Amino acid sequence: AGLPEIGRARVLASTGQVFEAGALSSDAGGDAPPTHTLEIVAPQGGKAVGQLQLWVDPSYLYQQILANTLTIAAGYGVFTALLCLVVAWMLRRDLQQPLQQIARFAAELKPQEISRPLVLDRASSDHLDEIDLVTQGFRQLQGELQSHIANLDGLVAERTQQLEKLIGEVHRLSITDALTGCFNRRVIEERLPSEIERARRYGRPLSVIFADIDHFKVVNDTHGHAAGDAVLRDFGSLLLGQLRNQVDWVARYGGEEFLIVLPESDLADARQAAERLRERVGEQPALWEGMVIPRTASFGVAQCGPDEGVADLLARADAMLYHAKSEGRDRVEVSG
Repeated sequence: AGLPEIGRARVLASTGQVFEAGALSSDAGGDAPPTHTLEIVAPQGGKAVGQLQLWVDPSYLYQQILANTLTIAAGYGVFTALLCLVVAWMLRRDLQQPLQQIARFAAELKPQEISRPLVLDRASSDHLDEIDLVTQGFRQLQGELQSHIANLDGLVAERTQQLEKLIGEVHRLSITDALTGCFNRRVIEERLPSEIERARRYGRPLSVIFADIDHFKVVNDTHGHAAGDAVLRDFGSLLLGQLRNQVDWVARYGGEEFLIVLPESDLADARQAAERLRERVGEQPALWEGMVIPRTASFGVAQCGPDEGVADLLARADAMLYHAKSEGRDRVEVSG
């Protein structure tokens, strides 16, 4: 009965004696039947000499259950805390730190450094985890962005080239006579002063030729303005075809009158060029709707003087042109 787990013990001897020790309160089951009953056999065998009855102390059982529960709970609590610390350490090492490195890399990444590789400071592993997949995806995104930027650069360069081409075409159209393909009068006003200044600065000759189609009004009156336009187009093409490429240039001055500018040409060279043009114009009649339209042209030639400006130079050449007209047309007149 002195054992803590035993609340009460009773021995019933075969002689009728009763030995009892310990006590249980009524609320602990003092009137309850014994928990265990054991027969006491004689040492040499035979008939039992008595019976042992035991009552378990429930409070001790409750204390043991509580103590064991607290011990187990404390053990599991410590284990859980250690496990959480290990998991937190592993998450920080394998997840938080790599993600922070990726975030810093993305924040510091500049457009000109788009090709800089993402390298994480972490232990190598034989297998791919989620961070490796994120890193691979980021590198793939970098590659696609780099390719997209390269494509954009190519598109920008292509659009820039197209725009420059369009600007060049617009400029060409703005200085070109739509009917004949020669320069228009705007070019004479912008370019001829530069040509005269260049010739004067370097002491080089410069000559101009006024060319005018003879009896052009008769062509319009006889065959109509469409035929006149065809004659003008053909005349402009002929002049362009007879000039030195990238040196001489021709512009439509107005109506059927054209101005030919001959850099690096003195009066004799210009006269020779005018005569050659006059002959070619007479040799090649214009064609329109199967009709042959004969034509001739008159030419006035002048060389730029040392102190002569645009207006004076053009006035002298124009005077020579009208002199050629008055002298019977189809001729070249040169200003002395």
